[in-house]
Amino acid sequence: MTKTIEEMADIVELQTWASQAVTTSSALKDQLEAALDEEEKAGAEDFAQNILDEFQYRQKTLGDAYPFKTDGYKLELSHAEPASTTYLFCLGLSVLPSAEIGNDQRSIQFETVVMNAARSFFGGKALRIGAPWQSAEIPSYETLLDKVIDLIPELGGKLKNEAPGGGDAGWDVLVVKGFCDSVFPHFVALGNCATGRTNWEAKGMETQPGLFWSYFQAQHRSTFITFFAVPFKMDEDARLRKCTDSNLTFDRFRICEHAPTTTTADTAEWLEGQRANALQVPIN
Repeated sequence: MTKTIEEMADIVELQTWASQAVTTSSALKDQLEAALDEEEKAGAEDFAQNILDEFQYRQKTLGDAYPFKTDGYKLELSHAEPASTTYLFCLGLSVLPSAEIGNDQRSIQFETVVMNAARSFFGGKALRIGAPWQSAEIPSYETLLDKVIDLIPELGGKLKNEAPGGGDAGWDVLVVKGFCDSVFPHFVALGNCATGRTNWEAKGMETQPGLFWSYFQAQHRSTFITFFAVPFKMDEDARLRKCTDSNLTFDRFRICEHAPTTTTADTAEWLEGQRANALQVPIN
């Protein structure tokens, strides 16, 4: 097989949504037999059961954040508006061809979902600081830096007003949690996001936090960590690649646990336009 059980489970879930049909164990077995090499066809029934077992694990782990339901023999939708769920959005980012995933999905929409999940987990206030950052509320990078200072007054003023090449200072999400006395130290977290299954390993710390903090006159004087977020399920090896004493990982399960639904209609609109493409993704 060219794909893992987890990857095939992702594809079956997305196609179950796209077809709006129930996926049964016998249908899954037939789909696998048609896709597998001759020497692997004999194992199609076992592969199908392993995929169904993965669905049960996901259902048990995620609870209401999982937009499907399974009894171990079939998979079907259980959410009234599945395209509004973070789980389905992350499935799309994980499974659909890269040409169908635009910059809005990779940056603005995914980073916003991650920001909401991180804010829910850490508490406090959060700000999306990754490019493209410009909006009606943030017309300039100077305005964005002022919002950072509002969250961490100890930073003082700004030393720079523009991001490198009009982009950003290497980080996507900022979370700050303070106390009622409003003095240092606060809790501060900087997050990076990656959506590509083939290049995510190179992401997460390609720019050290010092570049971002160099935009300000003073130190944050707070307890500080970083975090790294991806839209797919991270296995043990993937977590070990990014786990340190001061870096936390958010994969699809952790993001969905703390932000089960998306907050923009654009996300659901993009997904609804991808049904035909979803059905064309090969299972193996």
